[in-house]
Parts: sequence; structure tokens; C-alpha cells
Amino acid sequence: MNLGFYLETYGCALNMADSDMIVARMTGLGNHRVNDPGSADVLIVNTCGVKEPTEDRVIHRLVELSSLAIPLIIMGCLPKISLERILSTVPNFAAILGPQSIQSLGPILERVILGERGIIKLDADVQSKLRYFAGPSHSVICTVPICEGCLGSCAYCAVKFARGRVRSYSISDIKSVVERCIHQGYCEIRLTSQDAGVFGVDTGETLVDLLAELDSISGTHAFRLGMFNPDLVLHNIDNILDVMASDHFFKFFHAPLQSGSDSILHLMKRRYTVNDWVSIVSAIRRKFTDVTIATDIIVGFPGESDADFEETIRVIERVRPEIVNISKYGDRPGTEASRSKEKVDTAVKKDRSRKLSHLVHKLSVERNAIWLDRVVPVLVTDRAPKGGFLARTLSYKPVILRKEVPLGIWVMVSIDSASPTYISGNIIS
Repeated sequence: MNLGFYLETYGCALNMADSDMIVARMTGLGNHRVNDPGSADVLIVNTCGVKEPTEDRVIHRLVELSSLAIPLIIMGCLPKISLERILSTVPNFAAILGPQSIQSLGPILERVILGERGIIKLDADVQSKLRYFAGPSHSVICTVPICEGCLGSCAYCAVKFARGRVRSYSISDIKSVVERCIHQGYCEIRLTSQDAGVFGVDTGETLVDLLAELDSISGTHAFRLGMFNPDLVLHNIDNILDVMASDHFFKFFHAPLQSGSDSILHLMKRRYTVNDWVSIVSAIRRKFTDVTIATDIIVGFPGESDADFEETIRVIERVRPEIVNISKYGDRPGTEASRSKEKVDTAVKKDRSRKLSHLVHKLSVERNAIWLDRVVPVLVTDRAPKGGFLARTLSYKPVILRKEVPLGIWVMVSIDSASPTYISGNIIS
């Protein structure tokens, strides 16, 4: 076709991986990517609808791009979450596709170029989109999807409407993709999904088997495992940790808590208790000395009392996770929580978010100071946004290096300063 296409991406790591596959699909058809939307033959936006502010930002951008009078293809999760809003605000789109319709992008693009408009294709393609996987250019980091979809019925989540039932890629296909990535020079490989704990429930394979198979690939690369919900790994966390003891795995674990109150977890329809989450974290920390525990907290969920919130504060103070992603609850269309009559006042949500953020900042300062004067191996993965180079310890702690160094190599670093969000040091070998 030899069209110039412009692509923007919003959302999670799974969306980023989808965009890598969109690029590969488009270039495989003979097209080329351009950086300026005004010079493109077709515009593609891979959207996200996980939160209302994100949706608002995406809709605003779609309206802007649609004014360029260039065919606009809208992809990703938002069409399956807020289709009516897209139709009412961006009426002159060329096509709308769901997140599992990357194969269909080819024939739909042909129809668009011939002048057809208003095409909607939200159902999933039959063939696996992993066949189009290619890592991003000009990086040593790639994100490899292992599955999508979930088994949950969380009262606040709209992503389940977009990603649907669990669809796991086969271990052999994932391994083939990873081997190709390593051969191409990628050194940090992020294994992503909506929930890694559901991997294989539809195919009979297991997450432990996948990790063990990937560990068999030789090289100096390291894998970062994505998020898993506590209830889906409680039965086999020890087996997961045994495999991840290998130096091929960053000691990074993302297990969302969402609330420190069991009553709120029940209202959220989360399928675990606070003690379940604590037991997962405790098992990880018994196994590994240096580790990064990442978690998520939603403040102001409908029905959350001051006492419920204080329980969350106490759990975070006691367990001290290394990363806490804080979200203020917001309604999403079609969810059970959006119909609740027990909404928390906006000012209260903001106050709770500020209080929790202050605690997390304090814990981060204390935790990072512990790294001072240590000498540790780090993997150099990127240029730092404010100068220097970004590297990662085996526990995935971000380290800023002041000296220029090639990407993709391991170096020994002496840590001499610490901030709330990263540590810094000098290369000694």
C-alpha cells in the first residue's frame, strides 16, 4: 500500500504491546510510520478506557485528530467500553476496531482507502494476533503479551468488557517470540497480561511451566512478570517463586490490594482477603532479600468509610510495599459500582488520596536510603528523562547512572545518593 500511518497509544502495557503488533501489521502490508499526524495518509489511535480522566483525554484527542480530514481508525479498549460516546462526539471516523481485531486491520484499511467510512468491527479475530508481534525500534525493552482477559467480576472494572474471556497464547508461541526478541538485542522483556494468574486456564498450561520454559533460554536478559491477582496464585506461589529465583527474572511482583478493608474488598467483588494479600507478600519476602512489591489502591470506593480507609493506611504502614499506585474511584459505564447509592464525596476522595500519597512518599524516602553505599549489579535499559542513563537492579529498583554507557549491558554500580523515586550511583566496573 505504501501509506504513511500515524499511531498514538494510550493505556497499559497490554495496549503498548498491541500497538507494537499494529505497527508490525501495518508495515507488513507495505506501509510506513510517520511522526506528524498532518503528513499521514491514515491516523490510528489505540485507546484506553480504564478511568474516566483517561477517557476524557482520549475523546478530546480523537475530536482534534478528526478535524484534520484524514481517515481516522479508532482501536483498543474504549470502543467496547464507551462506544456511544465515541459515536456521538467523533461522527466522522473511518473505522472502529476492538482490541482483538488487529488481523482485520488489513482488509478494513483497504476499504477505508477506497473511501468507505463508519466501519465498526468489535468482535475478535479467529487467529492469534501474536503472529504480528514485533518489538519497538530504538529500545532494548520489549513487552510480550502472554494472555488477555480475566476471570474476575470486579464491581468497578470496565476493562473486562473490552478484553473479554481469557485467551492465553501457547507456551511454544510465547517462547518463539521471546527467542526472537533476545536475538534482536532486547534485554528487558516484560511479560504482560490483564492478569498473569489466569495464564493457561483455557489451554491447560500453567504460569509455572511458562516461566520455567522461558528460563531455559540462555542469555543475559531479564524478565519482568506482570500483575497477578492474589487469589489466583495463592495455591502455587511457592512454585512461582522457585522458578523466579533464577537471575533471568527481576524480583518484581505486582499484586494489587485495592483496599485494606475486607468489607470493601467484598463490595468490590475481589476474591481474596487482606490476609491473603499479606501472605503472598510475606512469601515473596521470605524467599528474596531484595524485592520490589508493587500494589494498587483505590480510595473512595462507594461505601468506604473513614474506618475502612484507616485500615488501608495501617496495612500499607505495616507491609510497606515498594510501589503503591493510588487511584481515586470513578464510575465506569456499565459497572455495578457505578449504580451504587453510597458514593464518597469528591473532596473526601481527594483528602484520602493526599493522605495515602504522603505516607507512600515517606516510606519511599526511608526505603531508598537503605541502598546508600551498596555495590550492586544493574542492567542498563534506557536513557533517563532528565539526563544520564536508567538501569535496574535485579529487584527492579531504578538506578540513575551519570556516565554514558551502552544499553543492554550489566555493570557494577556504587550507590551514593537516593531520592523518593530512584537511587543514583557511579559505575565501578
